[in-house]
This record gives sequence, C-alpha cells and structure tokens, in this order.
Amino acid sequence: MRDVEEVPWRDGARELRRLVEAEGADPDRIPDAGLAWRAFRAFLTLPLGGLFDRWDSDDAEADELLIDFGVTGWSGERPGLLFIRRFHVPAVDWHDGVPGEPPEADDDLDLADTVQIELELTYAAGTTAVADDFWTATRSGDFAAADLAEAGELVATLGLGPALHSRVGLVNPN
Repeated sequence: MRDVEEVPWRDGARELRRLVEAEGADPDRIPDAGLAWRAFRAFLTLPLGGLFDRWDSDDAEADELLIDFGVTGWSGERPGLLFIRRFHVPAVDWHDGVPGEPPEADDDLDLADTVQIELELTYAAGTTAVADDFWTATRSGDFAAADLAEAGELVATLGLGPALHSRVGLVNPN
C-alpha cells in the first residue's frame, strides 16, 4: 500500500509546478533539464486519482511517461525538450483548454479522453542533441526503477545548455 495520497488528475499540473518550486526553480523559467527531470520524476511517484478505470488491471497501460526531444535543430522554430505524463480519464468536455465535468450518465457508453501533463523546456535556436525523437515507458502501478534510471541517464547525456523558458500544463492532445 502506498503511503502517498492521490492527487486528482485535474490538479496534476499544479502539483508538478509545486514540485519544480521545491527544487528551487520558477516553473516558467526552469534553468536546466536536470532540475526539470528531478521534479518530473518526483511527480511520477504520485498516484493520480480519477483516472479512467476500464483498463484497471495488472497489464494496463493507462499511465505513460514520454520524453520528446525536439532538440535536433529545427528551422525557424526554437527546439524543446518535453516531459509528458499521459493517461486516460472519463470523457469530459474541454472549453478553452480547461476540462469540464463528465456528461450525465444517460447512456452506457464507456468513453475516455487522453490527457497529458507536460513540462516543456525551450532552448535557443541552433541547440542540438543526439537522441531519438522520443522515449517512452508505460506502467501499471509504479514506473519501473530501470525505466526511470534509463530516462534520467538519457536526459543527463543530452548535454543541453540553459533553457530559455519552460511551461507546465494540462493538455488534451485529442
């Protein structure tokens, strides 16, 4: 049994911002990928409440970690590093990027939305790193220690300089 209290999924971005602040940084100006990873890794240990439970089983992949490396020298765009925690929630209406409430239970449809809590670092134009486009790990229960260690090593070896700015957000990627 976990001794960590669940965080409602709607409050996940706020909790991630708090964890960044606990690391000594402003969530909108995280200075480096190492600090961002430490805060995000701490966020991954928190169970999220209210997730869509249709796939609730030992082999469910309802909670994912993705790391996207857009740091390969885009033309005209600033490169970025994106940490994503992706999960499923009961279907809700979104208005101006904010989740509403689930529709009334008039029918017996089991609908879910994919939701992401993201931490994005943006770098100066011309910043590059040698890495694949993305890295992912799925879980049921806790993320595997080996997966988290691999992700941390990957972030450390990117060799990125200081980030220009950062963003934490709750996103519906659908």
